[in-house]
Amino acid sequence: MPLLGVGVAFANSGIHTAISKYVASASSNSKAFGKVYLKTGLIISLSLGLAYATPVYILSDAIAANIFHQATIAPLLRILVLCVPLECIHGCINGYYYGLQKAAIPSAGQCIEQLVRVGSVFGIYFILTERGLPFTKTHAMIGLVIGEAAATLYYITILSLERSSTSQAPKNLVTTAGQLFQMAYPLTATRLSLTFLSSFENIMIPLRLVAFGLNKTQALSVYGIYSGMAVPMVFFPTVLSNSIAVMLLPSISKAKEEGRNKYIQHAILISFFSCMLLGFMFSFFFYFFGGYIGEHIFENHVAGIYIKTLGWLCPFLFLGVTMNSILNGLGKTKDTFCISILGALLRLSFILFGIHRLGFRAFLLGVLISQISSSFAAYLRLLYHCNKADA
Repeated sequence: MPLLGVGVAFANSGIHTAISKYVASASSNSKAFGKVYLKTGLIISLSLGLAYATPVYILSDAIAANIFHQATIAPLLRILVLCVPLECIHGCINGYYYGLQKAAIPSAGQCIEQLVRVGSVFGIYFILTERGLPFTKTHAMIGLVIGEAAATLYYITILSLERSSTSQAPKNLVTTAGQLFQMAYPLTATRLSLTFLSSFENIMIPLRLVAFGLNKTQALSVYGIYSGMAVPMVFFPTVLSNSIAVMLLPSISKAKEEGRNKYIQHAILISFFSCMLLGFMFSFFFYFFGGYIGEHIFENHVAGIYIKTLGWLCPFLFLGVTMNSILNGLGKTKDTFCISILGALLRLSFILFGIHRLGFRAFLLGVLISQISSSFAAYLRLLYHCNKADA
C-alpha cells in the first residue's frame, strides 16, 4: 500500500488540487476554460502515472525481493500498480468538480468506489467458497482494482453527459500545463517528502524505543497501539475539517480572482474560530472518554492514555488542514510546502533525540508541538498575505 501511496502522490496529488484551483478561477469567465484545465491535467497526470506504474510492474519481482524483502508479494504489486492510472483519472475529474463546487459528484463517486470494492471482495469470496477454493490476498487486491475501475467508469460517464460549451477557450495546452505545473510541483514535493519522512518515522520509532530499553516485541507493540488504535480514533473527526478544506480551496481561489479580499479575510477568521471551537469540543470529549474508549472498545488501557493525550491535537489538526487549504487556494503552495516540512522535521527531531531518553511520551509531545507550530505558522502566514494585499 505505501507503494500505491507514493505513486498517487507523485502522479496526482498536486495536479488534482491545481485543477480544482484553476477551474474555480476560470468558472466565473467560461466553463470552457475549466475543461481545458481538466484535459491538460489528465494528460499530465496519466503520463506521470504510467511513467511510475510501468517500471514498477516490470520490476515487481526485484522490488518485492530487494525493497520489501518478501518475494511472494510480487503478484500483489503487479495488481496494485494498475490502480495508479485509474486514480489519476478520477483524481483529476474530482478536482474539476470540486472547482465547480459540485461536491455531490465526487462524494457519490467515492461511495460507489467503496461499495463496489467491498461488494466485489464479498462476491469473489462467496464464489470461491462455493467451489471449495481458498480466498487469498490476491483476490482482495483484485477487489481494490475493481472498485477503482468502477469509480473511473462513473466519473467518465458523468463527464461525458455534460453539455459541451459553445464558447471557445483561448488557452493552449502549453500555457495551461505551465500554470498547472507551477502550482502542482510544490504540492507534489510536499506529499512525497511527507510520505518518505513518514516511512522513516515508522522505521525509527521502534528502533529508538529499543534504545530506550524496550525489547523489539514491546517496541512494536507500543507503536502498534499508537498507530492502529489511538491515531484512527483521534483522527476520525478530521473528516469534518477535510470536507470543509476541500470546498474552501475553490471558493477562496474564485474570490481571489474576483478581488474579494474582504471575503477571504472573513473566511480566514470564521475558519480559525470554528476550528478552535469544534476542535476543543472533541479534545474534551477524548480527555473525558478516552480511558473508556481504550478499555471498552480496544480493551487496552495504554490506548486510552494515548487517546487522552492525542485528543489535544484536534483543534490544531482542524486549523492546519483549513489554513493550508486557504493558502493553496491563494496559490501559496510553497508556503504549505515549507510549513509541512517544518512540522515533519520537528516531529522527527523528537524521535531521534527524545525517545531514547524519555520513551514514547517524547514522541507524543513532539506530535503535539509540531502540529501546533505548523498550524499557527499557516494561520500567521495567511494574515501576512492578507495584510500585504490590503496595503
